[in-house]
Amino acid sequence: MVTGHIGVGGRGNSNLGGFGSQVAAVCDVDARRAEGAAKKTGGKPYNDYRKLLDQEDIDAVVIGTPDHWHALQTIHACMAGKHVYCEKPL
Repeated sequence: MVTGHIGVGGRGNSNLGGFGSQVAAVCDVDARRAEGAAKKTGGKPYNDYRKLLDQEDIDAVVIGTPDHWHALQTIHACMAGKHVYCEKPL
Protein backbone atom coordinates (compact mmCIF):
# COMPACT_ATOMS: atom_id res chain seq x y z
CA MET A 1 0.00 0.00 0.00
CA VAL A 2 1.24 3.47 -0.87
CA THR A 3 0.56 6.14 1.75
CA GLY A 4 0.64 9.90 2.09
CA HIS A 5 1.10 11.42 5.54
CA ILE A 6 -0.63 14.67 6.46
CA GLY A 7 0.91 16.32 9.52
CA VAL A 8 4.41 15.07 10.30
CA GLY A 9 5.25 16.72 13.60
CA GLY A 10 5.00 14.93 16.94
CA ARG A 11 2.57 12.01 16.61
CA GLY A 12 2.47 12.30 12.82
CA ASN A 13 6.24 11.87 12.65
CA SER A 14 6.09 8.72 14.77
CA ASN A 15 3.50 7.29 12.35
CA LEU A 16 5.86 7.55 9.37
CA GLY A 17 7.45 4.15 9.87
CA GLY A 18 4.59 2.33 11.54
CA PHE A 19 2.45 1.25 8.63
CA GLY A 20 4.76 -1.07 6.73
CA SER A 21 3.95 0.81 3.57
CA GLN A 22 5.70 2.84 0.94
CA VAL A 23 5.48 6.55 1.78
CA ALA A 24 4.90 8.47 -1.46
CA ALA A 25 4.28 11.91 0.03
CA VAL A 26 4.36 13.88 3.25
CA CYS A 27 2.66 17.15 4.11
CA ASP A 28 3.06 19.73 6.84
CA VAL A 29 2.43 23.47 6.97
CA ASP A 30 5.91 23.80 8.50
CA ALA A 31 8.20 23.45 5.47
CA ARG A 32 11.10 22.27 7.65
CA ARG A 33 9.04 19.38 8.99
CA ALA A 34 7.83 18.44 5.52
CA GLU A 35 11.39 18.50 4.13
CA GLY A 36 12.74 16.50 7.07
CA ALA A 37 10.06 13.85 6.72
CA ALA A 38 10.63 13.71 2.96
CA LYS A 39 14.34 13.05 3.51
CA LYS A 40 13.52 10.37 6.09
CA THR A 41 11.01 8.53 3.88
CA GLY A 42 11.85 9.45 0.29
CA GLY A 43 8.32 10.83 -0.16
CA LYS A 44 7.50 14.03 -1.99
CA PRO A 45 7.05 17.02 0.37
CA TYR A 46 3.95 19.22 0.32
CA ASN A 47 2.76 22.19 2.37
CA ASP A 48 -0.88 21.91 1.20
CA TYR A 49 -2.62 18.59 1.91
CA ARG A 50 -4.97 19.09 -1.05
CA LYS A 51 -1.99 18.77 -3.41
CA LEU A 52 -1.03 15.51 -1.70
CA LEU A 53 -4.58 14.20 -2.22
CA ASP A 54 -4.25 14.92 -5.96
CA GLN A 55 -1.32 12.49 -6.21
CA GLU A 56 -2.90 9.48 -7.95
CA ASP A 57 -0.48 6.77 -6.78
CA ILE A 58 -1.46 7.23 -3.11
CA ASP A 59 -3.85 4.54 -1.83
CA ALA A 60 -4.30 5.81 1.73
CA VAL A 61 -3.54 8.82 3.90
CA VAL A 62 -2.43 8.96 7.52
CA ILE A 63 -3.70 12.08 9.27
CA GLY A 64 -1.72 13.30 12.27
CA THR A 65 -2.63 16.98 12.26
CA PRO A 66 -4.10 19.02 15.14
CA ASP A 67 -7.58 17.83 16.17
CA HIS A 68 -9.56 20.66 14.57
CA TRP A 69 -8.32 19.60 11.08
CA HIS A 70 -9.23 15.89 11.32
CA ALA A 71 -12.81 15.99 10.01
CA LEU A 72 -12.20 18.25 7.01
CA GLN A 73 -9.05 16.41 5.91
CA THR A 74 -10.79 13.04 6.30
CA ILE A 75 -13.75 14.20 4.21
CA HIS A 76 -11.47 15.55 1.48
CA ALA A 77 -9.41 12.33 1.48
CA CYS A 78 -12.56 10.22 1.11
CA MET A 79 -13.77 12.46 -1.71
CA ALA A 80 -10.41 11.86 -3.41
CA GLY A 81 -10.95 8.09 -3.13
CA LYS A 82 -8.29 7.47 -0.49
CA HIS A 83 -8.44 5.11 2.48
CA VAL A 84 -7.93 7.02 5.74
CA TYR A 85 -6.23 6.40 9.06
CA CYS A 86 -6.78 9.32 11.42
CA GLU A 87 -5.53 9.91 14.93
CA LYS A 88 -8.26 10.48 17.51
CA PRO A 89 -10.48 12.36 17.92
CA LEU A 90 -12.08 12.07 14.53
